[in-house]
Amino acid sequence: MINKSLIRAASRVSPRMLAYHLKRAARNKIARKSPGLYARYIDGKIASLPAFRLTGRENLPLAEKVAAFYAPKYQDIAADAAQGTLTLFGHRLEFGAPEAINWHATIAAEDDFHLWRQKLGHMGFVCSMLVDGHPDQLDAVARMIDGYQASTRYDEPGAFTSYLFPYSVSHRMLALISGFIIAQSKGGVPAELETKLQDFLRWNAGFVLGNIEHELKNNHVERNLAALCLYLDALNDVPAGLARRLDRDVADIVEACILPDGLLAERSAMYQGLAVMALMVFAEARVLTPATRAFAQERLDQAMRAWAIMTHPDGEISLFNDSWWGEVPTINDVLPKRPPLSELEVLEHAGYARVQGKNILAIFDAGPIGPTWNPGHGHADFLSAEVDVDGLRFIVDPGTYQYSTGERRLCERAAQSHNGPCWADIDPVEYQGCFKVGKMAAAEMSETEISANDVRVTGQLELKQGTLRRTLRLLNRNTISFEDYWSGHQTLAKVTLLVQGNWKLKNSSKRQLVFSLRHHVAVITVNNGEIVNFGSGEWSKRYLESELATKVVLRPKGAVAAKLEWSVTSNTERS
Repeated sequence: MINKSLIRAASRVSPRMLAYHLKRAARNKIARKSPGLYARYIDGKIASLPAFRLTGRENLPLAEKVAAFYAPKYQDIAADAAQGTLTLFGHRLEFGAPEAINWHATIAAEDDFHLWRQKLGHMGFVCSMLVDGHPDQLDAVARMIDGYQASTRYDEPGAFTSYLFPYSVSHRMLALISGFIIAQSKGGVPAELETKLQDFLRWNAGFVLGNIEHELKNNHVERNLAALCLYLDALNDVPAGLARRLDRDVADIVEACILPDGLLAERSAMYQGLAVMALMVFAEARVLTPATRAFAQERLDQAMRAWAIMTHPDGEISLFNDSWWGEVPTINDVLPKRPPLSELEVLEHAGYARVQGKNILAIFDAGPIGPTWNPGHGHADFLSAEVDVDGLRFIVDPGTYQYSTGERRLCERAAQSHNGPCWADIDPVEYQGCFKVGKMAAAEMSETEISANDVRVTGQLELKQGTLRRTLRLLNRNTISFEDYWSGHQTLAKVTLLVQGNWKLKNSSKRQLVFSLRHHVAVITVNNGEIVNFGSGEWSKRYLESELATKVVLRPKGAVAAKLEWSVTSNTERS
Protein backbone atom coordinates (compact mmCIF):
# COMPACT_ATOMS: atom_id res chain seq x y z
CA MET A 1 0.00 0.00 0.00
CA ILE A 2 1.28 3.48 -0.86
CA ASN A 3 2.10 5.53 2.23
CA LYS A 4 0.78 8.98 1.36
CA SER A 5 2.30 10.55 4.47
CA LEU A 6 5.80 9.46 3.47
CA ILE A 7 5.22 10.66 -0.08
CA ARG A 8 4.22 14.10 1.22
CA ALA A 9 7.29 14.24 3.44
CA ALA A 10 9.60 13.15 0.61
CA SER A 11 8.10 15.69 -1.79
CA ARG A 12 9.47 18.56 0.31
CA VAL A 13 13.04 17.26 0.35
CA SER A 14 15.47 19.19 -1.84
CA PRO A 15 17.57 17.37 -4.47
CA ARG A 16 20.65 17.86 -2.28
CA MET A 17 18.92 16.40 0.77
CA LEU A 18 17.68 13.49 -1.34
CA ALA A 19 21.22 12.80 -2.56
CA TYR A 20 22.47 12.70 1.01
CA HIS A 21 19.61 10.42 2.04
CA LEU A 22 20.76 8.02 -0.67
CA LYS A 23 24.35 8.39 0.51
CA ARG A 24 23.30 7.51 4.07
CA ALA A 25 21.40 4.44 2.85
CA ALA A 26 24.45 3.34 0.88
CA ARG A 27 26.68 3.90 3.93
CA ASN A 28 24.48 1.75 6.13
CA LYS A 29 24.51 -1.06 3.59
CA ILE A 30 28.23 -0.94 2.80
CA ALA A 31 29.28 -0.67 6.45
CA ARG A 32 27.21 -3.73 7.35
CA LYS A 33 28.42 -5.89 4.47
CA SER A 34 31.97 -4.54 4.03
CA PRO A 35 33.12 -2.82 7.24
CA GLY A 36 36.72 -2.90 6.08
CA LEU A 37 35.84 -0.98 2.93
CA TYR A 38 33.94 1.63 4.95
CA ALA A 39 36.83 1.89 7.41
CA ARG A 40 39.16 2.73 4.51
CA TYR A 41 36.73 5.49 3.44
CA ILE A 42 36.82 7.04 6.92
CA ASP A 43 40.60 6.59 7.06
CA GLY A 44 40.80 8.71 3.93
CA LYS A 45 38.77 11.46 5.59
CA ILE A 46 41.01 11.27 8.66
CA ALA A 47 44.12 11.57 6.51
CA SER A 48 42.75 14.77 4.95
CA LEU A 49 42.68 16.42 8.40
CA PRO A 50 45.62 17.84 10.31
CA ALA A 51 46.35 16.08 13.59
CA PHE A 52 44.86 17.72 16.68
CA ARG A 53 47.69 19.40 18.56
CA LEU A 54 47.31 22.11 21.20
CA THR A 55 50.05 24.65 20.48
CA GLY A 56 48.78 27.74 22.28
CA ARG A 57 46.69 28.96 19.36
CA GLU A 58 43.48 27.51 20.82
CA ASN A 59 40.75 29.90 21.95
CA LEU A 60 40.29 29.28 25.69
CA PRO A 61 37.36 31.72 26.14
CA LEU A 62 35.49 29.98 23.30
CA ALA A 63 36.25 26.57 24.82
CA GLU A 64 34.78 27.78 28.11
CA LYS A 65 31.62 28.94 26.35
CA VAL A 66 31.19 25.54 24.71
CA ALA A 67 32.05 23.60 27.88
CA ALA A 68 29.27 25.50 29.68
CA PHE A 69 26.84 23.34 27.68
CA TYR A 70 28.39 20.12 29.02
CA ALA A 71 30.57 20.33 32.14
CA PRO A 72 28.05 21.80 34.66
CA LYS A 73 25.28 19.49 33.42
CA TYR A 74 27.27 16.34 34.17
CA GLN A 75 29.24 17.49 37.20
CA ASP A 76 27.10 15.43 39.60
CA ILE A 77 27.60 12.16 37.69
CA ALA A 78 31.29 12.52 36.76
CA ALA A 79 32.55 10.55 39.77
CA ASP A 80 30.13 7.70 39.05
CA ALA A 81 31.04 7.81 35.35
CA ALA A 82 34.67 7.27 36.35
CA GLN A 83 33.52 3.97 37.88
CA GLY A 84 31.49 2.98 34.82
CA THR A 85 28.05 4.01 36.13
CA LEU A 86 25.95 6.43 34.06
CA THR A 87 22.73 8.18 35.06
CA LEU A 88 21.10 9.99 32.14
CA PHE A 89 17.51 11.26 31.99
CA GLY A 90 17.06 9.84 35.49
CA HIS A 91 17.85 6.26 34.37
CA ARG A 92 20.95 4.54 35.76
CA LEU A 93 23.03 1.77 34.20
CA GLU A 94 26.06 0.17 35.84
CA PHE A 95 28.75 -1.23 33.54
CA GLY A 96 31.32 -2.11 36.19
CA ALA A 97 34.26 -0.11 34.83
CA PRO A 98 34.80 2.82 32.43
CA GLU A 99 36.40 0.58 29.82
CA ALA A 100 33.43 -1.82 30.03
CA ILE A 101 30.75 0.69 29.04
CA ASN A 102 28.40 -0.73 26.44
CA TRP A 103 28.06 2.19 24.05
CA HIS A 104 25.08 0.50 22.40
CA ALA A 105 23.11 0.06 25.63
CA THR A 106 19.41 0.86 25.84
CA ILE A 107 16.91 1.39 28.64
CA ALA A 108 13.48 -0.19 28.98
CA ALA A 109 11.69 3.17 28.95
CA GLU A 110 12.52 3.71 25.26
CA ASP A 111 11.35 1.72 22.28
CA ASP A 112 12.31 2.52 18.68
CA PHE A 113 14.23 5.76 19.31
CA HIS A 114 16.93 5.41 21.94
CA LEU A 115 17.90 8.89 23.04
CA TRP A 116 19.48 7.54 26.25
CA ARG A 117 22.18 5.71 24.34
CA GLN A 118 22.64 8.63 21.97
CA LYS A 119 23.25 10.80 25.02
CA LEU A 120 25.73 8.19 26.22
CA GLY A 121 27.53 8.53 22.89
CA HIS A 122 27.73 12.30 23.33
CA MET A 123 30.24 11.73 26.16
CA GLY A 124 29.26 15.08 27.66
CA PHE A 125 30.25 13.76 31.07
CA VAL A 126 33.86 13.45 29.84
CA CYS A 127 33.98 17.24 29.48
CA SER A 128 33.23 17.55 33.20
CA MET A 129 35.86 14.92 34.00
CA LEU A 130 38.52 16.76 31.98
CA VAL A 131 37.62 20.15 33.46
CA ASP A 132 37.68 18.73 37.00
CA GLY A 133 41.11 17.24 36.35
CA HIS A 134 41.09 14.73 39.22
CA PRO A 135 43.67 11.99 38.49
CA ASP A 136 41.13 9.17 38.94
CA GLN A 137 38.78 10.81 36.46
CA LEU A 138 41.52 11.50 33.92
CA ASP A 139 42.58 7.86 34.16
CA ALA A 140 38.96 6.83 33.61
CA VAL A 141 38.75 9.01 30.47
CA ALA A 142 41.73 7.15 29.00
CA ARG A 143 40.10 3.82 29.83
CA MET A 144 36.78 4.95 28.29
CA ILE A 145 38.51 5.81 25.03
CA ASP A 146 40.27 2.43 25.02
CA GLY A 147 36.97 0.65 25.69
CA TYR A 148 35.16 2.61 23.00
CA GLN A 149 37.78 1.84 20.36
CA ALA A 150 37.90 -1.84 21.30
CA SER A 151 34.15 -2.48 21.42
CA THR A 152 32.54 -0.35 18.69
CA ARG A 153 32.11 -1.58 15.13
CA TYR A 154 30.92 -0.18 11.83
CA ASP A 155 28.92 -3.34 11.10
CA GLU A 156 26.92 -3.51 14.33
CA PRO A 157 23.18 -3.19 13.58
CA GLY A 158 21.99 0.24 14.69
CA ALA A 159 25.52 1.59 15.22
CA PHE A 160 24.76 4.65 13.11
CA THR A 161 21.89 5.57 15.44
CA SER A 162 23.96 5.19 18.61
CA TYR A 163 27.73 5.56 19.05
CA LEU A 164 28.22 6.28 15.31
CA PHE A 165 25.30 8.68 15.02
CA PRO A 166 26.98 11.75 13.44
CA TYR A 167 24.96 14.06 15.69
CA SER A 168 26.26 12.25 18.79
CA VAL A 169 29.81 12.20 17.45
CA SER A 170 29.59 15.97 16.89
CA HIS A 171 28.47 16.57 20.48
CA ARG A 172 31.30 14.28 21.58
CA MET A 173 33.83 16.40 19.73
CA LEU A 174 32.48 19.63 21.18
CA ALA A 175 32.54 18.21 24.71
CA LEU A 176 35.99 16.64 24.44
CA ILE A 177 37.71 19.49 22.61
CA SER A 178 36.41 22.15 24.99
CA GLY A 179 37.26 20.04 28.03
CA PHE A 180 40.72 19.22 26.65
CA ILE A 181 41.55 22.88 26.02
CA ILE A 182 40.44 23.87 29.52
CA ALA A 183 42.40 20.99 31.06
CA GLN A 184 45.52 22.10 29.19
CA SER A 185 45.09 25.63 30.50
CA LYS A 186 45.06 24.24 34.05
CA GLY A 187 48.32 22.38 33.66
CA GLY A 188 47.57 19.69 31.15
CA VAL A 189 46.69 16.02 31.22
CA PRO A 190 49.00 12.98 31.45
CA ALA A 191 51.02 12.44 28.26
CA GLU A 192 49.37 9.10 27.55
CA LEU A 193 45.87 10.59 27.80
CA GLU A 194 46.93 13.56 25.67
CA THR A 195 47.98 11.22 22.87
CA LYS A 196 44.75 9.20 23.18
CA LEU A 197 42.64 12.37 23.03
CA GLN A 198 44.51 13.70 20.00
CA ASP A 199 44.10 10.47 18.05
CA PHE A 200 40.49 9.94 19.16
CA LEU A 201 39.48 13.48 18.24
CA ARG A 202 41.07 13.16 14.81
CA TRP A 203 39.13 9.94 14.20
CA ASN A 204 35.88 11.61 15.34
CA ALA A 205 36.53 14.63 13.10
CA GLY A 206 37.22 12.39 10.10
CA PHE A 207 34.01 10.48 10.76
CA VAL A 208 31.93 13.68 10.97
CA LEU A 209 33.61 15.09 7.86
CA GLY A 210 32.48 11.98 5.96
CA ASN A 211 28.98 12.04 7.43
CA ILE A 212 27.72 15.64 7.56
CA GLU A 213 23.95 15.26 7.87
CA HIS A 214 22.84 17.39 4.95
CA GLU A 215 19.96 14.93 4.48
CA LEU A 216 18.44 16.18 7.76
CA LYS A 217 19.70 19.78 7.65
CA ASN A 218 18.51 21.82 10.66
CA ASN A 219 20.29 21.51 14.01
CA HIS A 220 22.10 18.34 12.93
CA VAL A 221 24.23 20.18 10.40
CA GLU A 222 24.71 23.05 12.88
CA ARG A 223 26.25 20.57 15.30
CA ASN A 224 28.36 18.80 12.66
CA LEU A 225 29.84 22.05 11.40
CA ALA A 226 30.34 23.55 14.87
CA ALA A 227 32.32 20.46 15.89
CA LEU A 228 34.55 20.65 12.80
CA CYS A 229 35.06 24.40 13.27
CA LEU A 230 36.09 23.97 16.92
CA TYR A 231 38.50 21.21 15.90
CA LEU A 232 40.13 23.21 13.11
CA ASP A 233 40.10 26.52 15.00
CA ALA A 234 42.95 25.31 17.23
CA LEU A 235 45.17 24.27 14.29
CA ASN A 236 47.56 26.15 12.01
CA ASP A 237 47.67 23.96 8.91
CA VAL A 238 44.07 23.68 7.72
CA PRO A 239 43.84 22.69 4.02
CA ALA A 240 42.52 25.61 1.99
CA GLY A 241 39.93 23.50 0.16
CA LEU A 242 38.51 22.18 3.41
CA ALA A 243 38.35 25.70 4.85
CA ARG A 244 36.46 26.97 1.79
CA ARG A 245 33.98 24.10 1.93
CA LEU A 246 33.40 24.60 5.64
CA ASP A 247 32.94 28.34 5.19
CA ARG A 248 30.36 27.83 2.46
CA ASP A 249 28.43 25.22 4.44
CA VAL A 250 28.41 27.36 7.60
CA ALA A 251 27.12 30.43 5.75
CA ASP A 252 24.42 28.31 4.08
CA ILE A 253 23.19 26.65 7.29
CA VAL A 254 23.08 29.92 9.23
CA GLU A 255 21.14 31.59 6.43
CA ALA A 256 18.68 28.70 6.10
CA CYS A 257 18.16 27.69 9.71
CA ILE A 258 18.55 30.83 11.83
CA LEU A 259 15.72 33.21 10.99
CA PRO A 260 16.37 36.97 10.74
CA ASP A 261 14.64 37.49 14.12
CA GLY A 262 17.17 35.09 15.67
CA LEU A 263 15.00 32.03 16.33
CA LEU A 264 15.98 28.83 14.60
CA ALA A 265 13.62 27.58 11.90
CA GLU A 266 12.65 24.53 13.98
CA ARG A 267 11.02 26.91 16.48
CA SER A 268 12.10 25.03 19.61
CA ALA A 269 13.42 26.99 22.58
CA MET A 270 15.54 23.98 23.59
CA TYR A 271 17.25 23.65 20.24
CA GLN A 272 17.58 27.43 20.30
CA GLY A 273 20.11 27.05 23.10
CA LEU A 274 22.13 24.63 20.98
CA ALA A 275 21.91 27.02 18.02
CA VAL A 276 23.35 29.75 20.25
CA MET A 277 26.29 27.49 21.06
CA ALA A 278 26.90 26.75 17.37
CA LEU A 279 26.71 30.46 16.50
CA MET A 280 29.24 31.22 19.23
CA VAL A 281 31.65 28.82 17.54
CA PHE A 282 30.94 30.15 14.05
CA ALA A 283 31.37 33.76 15.19
CA GLU A 284 34.87 33.09 16.53
CA ALA A 285 36.27 30.20 14.47
CA ARG A 286 39.29 31.58 12.63
CA VAL A 287 39.03 28.84 10.02
CA LEU A 288 36.03 30.78 8.66
CA THR A 289 36.24 33.99 6.64
CA PRO A 290 35.69 37.35 8.36
CA ALA A 291 32.44 37.77 6.40
CA THR A 292 31.01 34.47 7.62
CA ARG A 293 32.09 35.16 11.20
CA ALA A 294 30.44 38.59 11.07
CA PHE A 295 27.24 37.07 9.68
CA ALA A 296 27.23 34.46 12.46
CA GLN A 297 27.79 37.18 15.08
CA GLU A 298 24.88 39.19 13.70
CA ARG A 299 22.56 36.17 13.95
CA LEU A 300 24.01 35.30 17.37
CA ASP A 301 23.02 38.72 18.74
CA GLN A 302 19.49 38.18 17.44
CA ALA A 303 19.44 34.57 18.68
CA MET A 304 20.27 35.62 22.24
CA ARG A 305 17.36 38.03 22.25
CA ALA A 306 15.03 35.43 20.74
CA TRP A 307 16.13 32.94 23.41
CA ALA A 308 15.28 35.53 26.08
CA ILE A 309 11.84 36.06 24.56
CA MET A 310 11.21 32.30 24.70
CA THR A 311 12.32 32.09 28.35
CA HIS A 312 9.88 32.41 31.25
CA PRO A 313 10.49 34.43 34.45
CA ASP A 314 11.53 31.22 36.24
CA GLY A 315 14.56 31.11 33.92
CA GLU A 316 13.39 28.00 32.07
CA ILE A 317 12.35 27.78 28.44
CA SER A 318 9.02 27.50 26.68
CA LEU A 319 8.06 23.92 25.83
CA PHE A 320 6.49 24.44 22.41
CA ASN A 321 7.55 21.78 19.88
CA ASP A 322 10.21 19.30 20.99
CA SER A 323 11.66 20.88 24.13
CA TRP A 324 12.44 19.97 27.72
CA TRP A 325 14.37 21.46 30.61
CA GLY A 326 17.93 20.49 31.41
CA GLU A 327 19.08 19.66 27.89
CA VAL A 328 20.82 23.03 27.59
CA PRO A 329 21.89 25.52 30.24
CA THR A 330 19.45 28.32 30.97
CA ILE A 331 20.04 31.64 29.30
CA ASN A 332 20.97 33.03 32.74
CA ASP A 333 23.92 30.60 32.80
CA VAL A 334 25.09 31.72 29.36
CA LEU A 335 24.09 35.38 29.45
CA PRO A 336 23.95 36.61 33.09
CA LYS A 337 22.34 39.89 32.07
CA ARG A 338 19.28 39.22 29.95
CA PRO A 339 18.22 41.88 27.44
CA PRO A 340 15.31 44.01 28.72
CA LEU A 341 11.93 43.02 27.30
CA SER A 342 8.83 45.17 26.84
CA GLU A 343 5.14 44.35 27.37
CA LEU A 344 4.95 43.00 23.82
CA GLU A 345 7.76 41.22 22.05
CA VAL A 346 7.19 39.66 18.63
CA LEU A 347 9.40 37.25 16.73
CA GLU A 348 7.98 38.16 13.35
CA HIS A 349 9.64 35.48 11.25
CA ALA A 350 9.24 32.66 13.76
CA GLY A 351 5.64 33.55 14.63
CA TYR A 352 5.91 33.84 18.41
CA ALA A 353 4.72 36.69 20.64
CA ARG A 354 5.38 37.38 24.31
CA VAL A 355 2.84 39.47 26.26
CA GLN A 356 3.76 40.50 29.78
CA GLY A 357 2.01 42.53 32.45
CA LYS A 358 2.86 43.12 36.09
CA ASN A 359 1.67 39.75 37.38
CA ILE A 360 0.96 37.78 34.23
CA LEU A 361 2.73 36.59 31.11
CA ALA A 362 1.85 34.64 27.98
CA ILE A 363 4.00 33.21 25.20
CA PHE A 364 1.85 32.71 22.11
CA ASP A 365 2.52 30.48 19.11
CA ALA A 366 1.18 31.74 15.80
CA GLY A 367 3.67 30.29 13.35
CA PRO A 368 4.33 27.22 11.19
CA ILE A 369 4.99 23.77 12.57
CA GLY A 370 8.58 24.07 11.37
CA PRO A 371 10.72 24.33 8.24
CA THR A 372 9.08 22.79 5.19
CA TRP A 373 12.10 20.64 4.37
CA ASN A 374 12.15 18.87 7.77
CA PRO A 375 9.60 19.79 10.47
CA GLY A 376 10.40 16.64 12.47
CA HIS A 377 10.57 18.40 15.85
CA GLY A 378 7.27 20.23 15.35
CA HIS A 379 4.02 19.87 17.30
CA ALA A 380 0.57 21.02 16.21
CA ASP A 381 0.52 23.69 18.93
CA PHE A 382 -0.97 26.29 16.62
CA LEU A 383 -2.43 29.34 18.42
CA SER A 384 -1.49 27.86 21.80
CA ALA A 385 -0.23 29.88 24.75
CA GLU A 386 1.78 29.21 27.87
CA VAL A 387 0.61 31.43 30.73
CA ASP A 388 2.42 32.35 33.95
CA VAL A 389 0.80 33.91 37.00
CA ASP A 390 2.99 35.82 39.48
CA GLY A 391 6.06 34.46 37.73
CA LEU A 392 4.90 30.84 38.19
CA ARG A 393 3.94 28.39 35.44
CA PHE A 394 0.15 28.16 35.30
CA ILE A 395 -1.16 27.02 31.89
CA VAL A 396 1.50 24.72 30.46
CA ASP A 397 2.30 22.99 27.18
CA PRO A 398 2.11 19.15 27.20
CA GLY A 399 5.88 19.10 26.60
CA THR A 400 7.92 16.19 25.25
CA TYR A 401 8.10 13.02 27.34
CA GLN A 402 10.05 10.97 24.80
CA TYR A 403 10.86 10.60 21.11
CA SER A 404 9.91 6.92 20.73
CA THR A 405 6.94 6.24 18.48
CA GLY A 406 3.74 5.55 20.36
CA GLU A 407 0.55 6.94 21.84
CA ARG A 408 2.31 9.40 24.17
CA ARG A 409 4.40 10.87 21.33
CA LEU A 410 1.33 11.25 19.11
CA CYS A 411 -0.73 12.76 21.91
CA GLU A 412 1.89 15.37 22.82
CA ARG A 413 2.14 16.48 19.19
CA ALA A 414 -1.60 16.54 18.43
CA ALA A 415 -3.58 19.78 18.17
CA GLN A 416 -6.19 18.43 20.60
CA SER A 417 -3.58 18.18 23.37
CA HIS A 418 -2.64 21.85 23.12
CA ASN A 419 -4.72 24.83 24.18
CA GLY A 420 -5.23 26.52 20.83
CA PRO A 421 -8.74 26.53 19.35
CA CYS A 422 -9.23 23.22 17.53
CA TRP A 423 -11.82 20.66 16.44
CA ALA A 424 -12.08 17.43 18.40
CA ASP A 425 -11.74 15.17 15.33
CA ILE A 426 -9.48 17.22 13.04
CA ASP A 427 -5.71 17.37 13.32
CA PRO A 428 -4.08 19.77 10.87
CA VAL A 429 -0.84 17.77 10.88
CA GLU A 430 -0.13 14.19 9.85
CA TYR A 431 2.65 12.27 11.63
CA GLN A 432 4.62 9.19 10.63
CA GLY A 433 6.92 7.54 13.16
CA CYS A 434 9.07 9.60 15.53
CA PHE A 435 9.82 12.58 13.31
CA LYS A 436 8.33 12.39 9.82
CA VAL A 437 5.54 14.84 9.02
CA GLY A 438 3.25 14.33 6.05
CA LYS A 439 0.46 16.90 5.87
CA MET A 440 1.60 20.23 7.29
CA ALA A 441 -0.01 23.46 8.43
CA ALA A 442 1.12 26.95 9.40
CA ALA A 443 -0.54 29.57 11.55
CA GLU A 444 0.35 33.21 11.03
CA MET A 445 0.46 36.37 13.12
CA SER A 446 -2.21 38.56 11.57
CA GLU A 447 -2.19 41.53 13.97
CA THR A 448 -0.07 42.98 16.77
CA GLU A 449 -0.81 46.23 18.59
CA ILE A 450 0.65 48.02 21.58
CA SER A 451 -0.58 51.36 22.86
CA ALA A 452 -1.12 53.11 26.16
CA ASN A 453 -4.39 51.25 26.70
CA ASP A 454 -4.07 48.07 24.69
CA VAL A 455 -1.65 45.21 24.06
CA ARG A 456 -3.13 42.81 21.55
CA VAL A 457 -1.93 39.91 19.39
CA THR A 458 -3.98 37.95 16.87
CA GLY A 459 -3.07 34.76 15.04
CA GLN A 460 -5.02 32.56 12.70
CA LEU A 461 -4.84 29.17 11.06
CA GLU A 462 -6.46 28.55 7.69
CA LEU A 463 -7.50 24.96 7.01
CA LYS A 464 -9.72 23.41 4.37
CA GLN A 465 -12.30 22.78 7.11
CA GLY A 466 -12.40 26.48 8.04
CA THR A 467 -10.61 29.23 9.93
CA LEU A 468 -9.32 29.19 13.50
CA ARG A 469 -8.41 32.48 15.14
CA ARG A 470 -7.21 33.64 18.55
CA THR A 471 -6.67 37.13 19.97
CA LEU A 472 -4.74 37.72 23.20
CA ARG A 473 -5.14 40.99 25.08
CA LEU A 474 -3.41 42.28 28.20
CA LEU A 475 -5.91 43.90 30.57
CA ASN A 476 -5.05 45.93 33.69
CA ARG A 477 -1.57 44.37 33.70
CA ASN A 478 -2.85 41.34 35.64
CA THR A 479 -5.27 39.68 33.18
CA ILE A 480 -4.82 38.12 29.75
CA SER A 481 -8.04 37.62 27.84
CA PHE A 482 -8.50 35.15 24.99
CA GLU A 483 -10.99 35.49 22.15
CA ASP A 484 -11.18 32.24 20.17
CA TYR A 485 -13.08 31.80 16.91
CA TRP A 486 -14.04 28.83 14.71
CA SER A 487 -15.80 29.02 11.35
CA GLY A 488 -18.00 25.95 11.05
CA HIS A 489 -17.97 22.55 12.83
CA GLN A 490 -19.09 24.35 15.98
CA THR A 491 -20.28 21.18 17.74
CA LEU A 492 -16.72 19.82 17.67
CA ALA A 493 -14.97 23.05 18.66
CA LYS A 494 -13.04 23.04 21.92
CA VAL A 495 -10.09 24.37 23.91
CA THR A 496 -8.14 22.12 26.29
CA LEU A 497 -6.05 23.69 29.05
CA LEU A 498 -3.41 22.04 31.21
CA VAL A 499 -2.91 23.76 34.57
CA GLN A 500 0.42 22.98 36.20
CA GLY A 501 -0.16 20.38 38.94
CA ASN A 502 1.11 22.37 41.93
CA TRP A 503 -1.86 24.74 41.50
CA LYS A 504 -4.78 23.32 43.48
CA LEU A 505 -8.40 23.88 42.50
CA LYS A 506 -9.93 25.96 45.29
CA ASN A 507 -13.38 26.86 43.92
CA SER A 508 -15.33 25.97 40.78
CA SER A 509 -18.53 27.02 39.04
CA LYS A 510 -19.97 26.79 35.52
CA ARG A 511 -18.03 29.88 34.45
CA GLN A 512 -15.05 30.10 36.79
CA LEU A 513 -12.21 28.05 38.26
CA VAL A 514 -10.08 29.41 41.10
CA PHE A 515 -6.63 27.89 41.71
CA SER A 516 -4.17 28.56 44.50
CA LEU A 517 -0.47 27.86 45.03
CA ARG A 518 0.79 28.92 48.47
CA HIS A 519 -0.33 32.58 48.70
CA HIS A 520 -0.85 32.95 44.93
CA VAL A 521 -4.31 32.88 43.36
CA ALA A 522 -5.13 32.44 39.66
CA VAL A 523 -8.61 32.56 38.13
CA ILE A 524 -9.87 31.14 34.83
CA THR A 525 -13.10 32.88 33.83
CA VAL A 526 -15.29 32.00 30.83
CA ASN A 527 -17.35 34.97 29.68
CA ASN A 528 -18.76 33.55 26.46
CA GLY A 529 -18.85 29.75 26.35
CA GLU A 530 -18.71 27.14 29.07
CA ILE A 531 -16.46 24.91 31.13
CA VAL A 532 -17.28 21.40 29.95
CA ASN A 533 -15.27 19.47 32.52
CA PHE A 534 -12.03 19.31 34.45
CA GLY A 535 -9.99 16.44 35.81
CA SER A 536 -6.53 14.91 35.95
CA GLY A 537 -3.94 15.38 33.23
CA GLU A 538 -0.20 15.25 32.72
CA TRP A 539 2.64 17.16 31.10
CA SER A 540 6.40 16.77 30.87
CA LYS A 541 9.05 19.38 31.52
CA ARG A 542 11.96 16.89 31.57
CA TYR A 543 12.64 13.97 29.27
CA LEU A 544 11.17 10.67 30.54
CA GLU A 545 9.53 12.43 33.52
CA SER A 546 5.78 13.05 33.86
CA GLU A 547 4.20 15.85 35.89
CA LEU A 548 0.65 16.15 37.20
CA ALA A 549 -1.73 18.71 35.71
CA THR A 550 -5.38 19.67 35.88
CA LYS A 551 -7.02 19.23 32.50
CA VAL A 552 -9.76 21.77 31.73
CA VAL A 553 -11.98 21.58 28.63
CA LEU A 554 -13.78 24.70 27.37
CA ARG A 555 -16.46 24.87 24.68
CA PRO A 556 -17.61 27.87 22.64
CA LYS A 557 -21.11 28.96 21.75
CA GLY A 558 -22.47 29.72 18.30
CA ALA A 559 -24.73 28.32 15.63
CA VAL A 560 -22.53 28.64 12.51
CA ALA A 561 -19.39 30.45 13.63
CA ALA A 562 -18.36 29.55 17.17
CA LYS A 563 -16.81 32.02 19.62
CA LEU A 564 -15.22 31.53 23.03
CA GLU A 565 -14.13 34.32 25.36
CA TRP A 566 -12.13 33.46 28.47
CA SER A 567 -9.39 34.93 30.61
CA VAL A 568 -6.66 34.20 33.14
CA THR A 569 -6.25 36.65 36.03
CA SER A 570 -3.76 36.99 38.85
CA ASN A 571 -5.96 37.52 41.90
CA THR A 572 -3.16 37.28 44.43
CA GLU A 573 -3.28 40.87 45.68
CA ARG A 574 -7.05 40.70 46.11
CA SER A 575 -7.26 37.33 47.83
